[in-house]
Amino acid sequence: MSGQKLKRVLGFWPAYGAAVGLVVSGTAMVAVGNVAGSAGKAAFITALIGLIPMMAAAFAYGELTAMLPGGGMVSDYTMPALGRFWSVFAILSGYIMLIAADGGTQQVIGGLSMESLTGIPQPIVSAALLIVVVMVNLFGVEFYGKAEAILTIFMMVTFGILGTMGLAGLGESAGATVINADVPIISEEAGWAPVFSSVGIAIWWFIGFEFACPMAEENKKPYKNIPYALIIGLISIYIMDVIFSTAASKYTPTDILINSAIPHVEAAGHMLGSTGFLVMTILTIVAAFTTANAEMAALPRMLYGMARENLVPSFFGKIHPKYRTPWNGIIFTALLMAATIIYITANGADVGTVLSLIMIACICWMVSYAIAMIDVLILRKKYPDYPRLWKAPAAAITMPIGIIGVVYAIYTLTDYLVPALIAMVLFAAYTGIWLKTKKMKMFEKTPIQNIAKDILERSEELPEWDEAVTEWLQAKSNA
Repeated sequence: MSGQKLKRVLGFWPAYGAAVGLVVSGTAMVAVGNVAGSAGKAAFITALIGLIPMMAAAFAYGELTAMLPGGGMVSDYTMPALGRFWSVFAILSGYIMLIAADGGTQQVIGGLSMESLTGIPQPIVSAALLIVVVMVNLFGVEFYGKAEAILTIFMMVTFGILGTMGLAGLGESAGATVINADVPIISEEAGWAPVFSSVGIAIWWFIGFEFACPMAEENKKPYKNIPYALIIGLISIYIMDVIFSTAASKYTPTDILINSAIPHVEAAGHMLGSTGFLVMTILTIVAAFTTANAEMAALPRMLYGMARENLVPSFFGKIHPKYRTPWNGIIFTALLMAATIIYITANGADVGTVLSLIMIACICWMVSYAIAMIDVLILRKKYPDYPRLWKAPAAAITMPIGIIGVVYAIYTLTDYLVPALIAMVLFAAYTGIWLKTKKMKMFEKTPIQNIAKDILERSEELPEWDEAVTEWLQAKSNA
């Protein structure tokens, strides 16, 4: 393995940018529009139900990152709790599947938005966006962190302003037409069914917030910055998306919100006329960049951490000697995104293809969230005295509630369950074959001491965590 260490250069705002860089994305905004069409003005209830398990997951990731601030993320957390098999499976099912299904989708949506505005073909725009993202990540995380934070905050503010202006009716003078203004919050015909059945789609509003965690080795105070970035990020997303979805359902025909591949762009046009259409198109293109940045930054660092544990090929653990970035993982991630762009484009880039990929990835991803929450409960029992510089509130209550919420959200996505199960079976088979080939015991748990020592050795100084963990390790060795 390389002797190079990742640099601690990031603070709270880059962590916040990474936390919302994926959920403020093209596919997330598609989900916002879709839920607005399905649940109407009650979308805020649907999203609130979805927020409950996501907030529990944020508590879990906050505590786990404070315990083990390494690049391996859920792999590091699961090794001492559930063992090698579930550690590798959680990464492959949750994050390889994410990039394979969602990474290129973001670029396609950005390309579609640009094509609707300028006529430039979507494949050309998507390819150009991907090239820029790869360059940013290859040549250093510090620039990535600055770019992500600035662009993400810009997106949040712009999205919030658009939704607020639309909700206030300021676009009516610009040609927007009030179509659904008199529709009740709960439909008299459909009742509560659309509100509850859309929870799985609403989960996509929030999913990916934990992408700040793999950058723990590059954060100055990960045990503080990351937990609060996760929590504040989720709350920010809920508020902004609810404002926009309410305005969208007020002005936009339901069939457009449900059937368009870019319903958020259509909604902005109905809310605020041509100006809204233009601004949302630009925002979607920026979202394609920030989302791909979050994914391109996170997955290579997860693979880097896993490679240190010999759970994936060793070349993922190499750091570029000059730029100190995980180049091999970045190139691998870029290839996944490129394959998705080609697949969606070849299938006409329609809303059905986009939503099917999103929902399959969502199911697989939620399983990894459940694993993280189980990790917290097991590690609390197994290592009660291990240093936790940030703790999940009322974990014995919030973690089970979060797991139940995940199960319910998956239940609402039963139409996509079979392909998701097939994907997870393939990942499980790969995991079993890899571990058997490497002659590793499949369900053997790695002592948390080993993972903590590895993080101490491979990462730059983190005084408060280093001191607490070193003291704990010494106490254990003297016991």
